[in-house]
Parts: sequence; structure tokens; C-alpha cells
Amino acid sequence: MIINNVLIIATFIALIMILISNTWRIRVAGLAILYLLSFISILQIWPVALASVKLIAGWMGVVLISASQVTKIDNDRLKQWNSQSIFRLLVTALIWVVIGAEVGSFNEWIPIPYTNLLIGLNIIAGGLIFASVNQTVFDVIIGVLTFLAGFDVIYSSLEGSALVTGIFALIIIFISLLTTYFYSPSIKGVK
Repeated sequence: MIINNVLIIATFIALIMILISNTWRIRVAGLAILYLLSFISILQIWPVALASVKLIAGWMGVVLISASQVTKIDNDRLKQWNSQSIFRLLVTALIWVVIGAEVGSFNEWIPIPYTNLLIGLNIIAGGLIFASVNQTVFDVIIGVLTFLAGFDVIYSSLEGSALVTGIFALIIIFISLLTTYFYSPSIKGVK
């Protein structure tokens, strides 16, 4: 019970790191923490070997997207809060309240542990909001990876297939490689 409450609170903190930060380093750190929290919530259901595949694939993706940003000129170091960050936070808080109110009825449709459903739905909502309100390729891919992490928490609670786990890990790595491709020095005009 205490572990589940800590997981839920830590998930909110990691999502807030992704949603309101203006620097890519904090966003990537939030995504890495999110993958760790997803691993811990999946570990309550799955064996360590299968759950660790998801953690390793997620962290490999974080390393790949971080490598795409290392060569970028860091001009967003001292940005202050802007209206977009406040908007993302307020919309996400509103959606989290709705999810918190309706997660009991969702749990009747999807018979998985309550904590995994709540964490998964909140991560999905945060990822959708972050991907939809940002314009850069990097931020959209961070949002897509966040969305997929939430989907993974819910789907892993329903299905325990090793093949699906491997394919999902490949999808995460390929999406991260896509970020590296878009930020390669040979492509001009990418934000």
C-alpha cells in the first residue's frame, strides 16, 4: 500500500518534470525516472527478467535521445516559466482530476490493479498533452515515449508475452533512433 502511494506521487513528480521544464536535460531525466517507475509497477506483476527488458529498452531510448541533443547549442538554459508551461500544467492537472474520479469505473472495464491503471492513465494523459502542444520534433518524441510508457504499464498488466515485450522494446528504440536521425547535422531546418 505504501509502495503504491509512493509510486503514484513519484509518477506525478516525474510527469511534472517533463511537462513544465524548459530544458531538455530535465525532460529526459523525467522520462528516465518515468521508465524506472513503470518498471517498478510492472515488477509487481511480472518476473524480474521480463520487467527489466522494459527498463533497459526505455533507458536505451533515453540515452539515444540524449545523444541527439548533446551537440545542440544550449540556448534554453535560463528560460523562465512561460504561458505554455503553465497551460500544460493546468490542463494536465484537470485531466488528472478527471482520471482520479473515473479510474474506479475504468477498473471495471480493464481488470488490472488499481495502482497500475491510475499510473498508466496519468502517464498516457501527460504524454498526449505534451506531444500535442509542442512543435519541435524532440518534444513530440518525448511526448510519444511518455505516452508509450503509460500504455506499457496498462498493457503489461493485461498481457505477459515475451514476444510482445521484445517487439515493444524495439519500437521504443526505433522511435529514439528516429530522434537521432532528425537531429543529425546533415539535416537542415529541423528545430
